Amino acid sequence: AFVTGLEEQLGKFGDKCIARGWDHQGDPLHKIQQDVAEHHKQIGNVLQIVESCSQLQGFQSEEVSPAEPASPGTPQQVKDKTLQESSFEDIMATRSSDWLRRPLGEDNQPETQLFWDKEPWFWHDTLTEQLWRIFAGMRILAHGELVLATAISSFTRHVFTCGRRGIKVWSLTGQVAEDRFPESHLPIQTPGAFLRTCLLSSNSRSLLTGGYNLASVSVWDLAAPSLHVKEQLPCAGLNCQALDANLDANLAFASFTSGVVRIWDLRDQSVVRDLKGYPDGVKSIVVKGYNIWTGGPDACLRCWDQRTIMKPLEYQFKSQIMSLSHSPQEDWVLLGMANGQQWLQSTSGSQRHMVGQKDSVILSVKFSPFGQWWASVGMDDFLGVYSMPAGTKVFEVPEMSPVTCCDVSSNNRLVVTGSGEHASVYQITY
Repeated sequence: AFVTGLEEQLGKFGDKCIARGWDHQGDPLHKIQQDVAEHHKQIGNVLQIVESCSQLQGFQSEEVSPAEPASPGTPQQVKDKTLQESSFEDIMATRSSDWLRRPLGEDNQPETQLFWDKEPWFWHDTLTEQLWRIFAGMRILAHGELVLATAISSFTRHVFTCGRRGIKVWSLTGQVAEDRFPESHLPIQTPGAFLRTCLLSSNSRSLLTGGYNLASVSVWDLAAPSLHVKEQLPCAGLNCQALDANLDANLAFASFTSGVVRIWDLRDQSVVRDLKGYPDGVKSIVVKGYNIWTGGPDACLRCWDQRTIMKPLEYQFKSQIMSLSHSPQEDWVLLGMANGQQWLQSTSGSQRHMVGQKDSVILSVKFSPFGQWWASVGMDDFLGVYSMPAGTKVFEVPEMSPVTCCDVSSNNRLVVTGSGEHASVYQITY
């Protein structure tokens, strides 16, 4: 029987894990075996489900190296092995490990557009959630306090989690399902201060951090042999909410609770300009080209042109704007709202469209690097992925608590979320 064979493979794989020193994780594979046994009792027709899925999809997986963006001109390689023909260890290797094994700096292939399957397969549709996590390449990063912001680099294979007391840096080159030991910890040194946000630069060489009761926004050098602050962007008396940067123009941007938007020159850390006029503060900021888009509690989306001193364009909505993300390919800015709605606002006109709705407050939205889908998280305890331009829900993944933040890697393959005191890293397989 299929399930019996799967249990045997799980047992063999568990023995190998223990032999390699993985038993300190609380023997998660043993728990999976227990879950499979429980699955026996609760669902008597699991074999029928597997067989029906096999007939529909043939259990074929379109394997594209997650470290390299898929090209529309290159046909994807399809492997015909079924689960019964492949060992559990082989499946683990192809589903979970390939995206962790490539050395630093090897992810420099030109990025091209991806095309989605109509219905991506995810294993939680068939087996238990924990078993699906292994197939999907999910891993947990135990930050230890509420995760307020996340960033992920597919180039350096690192995740950055931001909490009130500091930043933790996690390597993705290991093969653990749950990681409790960060590679580095960048603590807050100022008494009474705490972090609120972080931003990874587009070239993965710098990390910007900002927060409350801090005299500056810190720019960490990620290319140096040891992590250190290489620049301080002054903001005394201001509490930072969100960050963005334009490396081509050597500019950094931050929004503050006082309603100020500040622009710095990264070459000499000088203040270029302060934009004012937000009585209720600015919660989110995104920059593309010369335009600075901001949103906040007053439900007004504003667009500043850096080349002029004119007042910003204003687009009024009916709910607080919690998060913004600019499409990398098209003239749209995505809004995540406190009422759960998602809106696309044209950046070249007055057009706007509602593109789906979540059940509660949206806390973070993020476009994929090619702009064909976006991730959306919030108080509904789900990571949702939606397709452009209609906002059709492609899939969603349940988490254990409200999801405060998310980020998407530049290779279009990894999504990181912050939920409670941990972060989750997902490998997108489609």
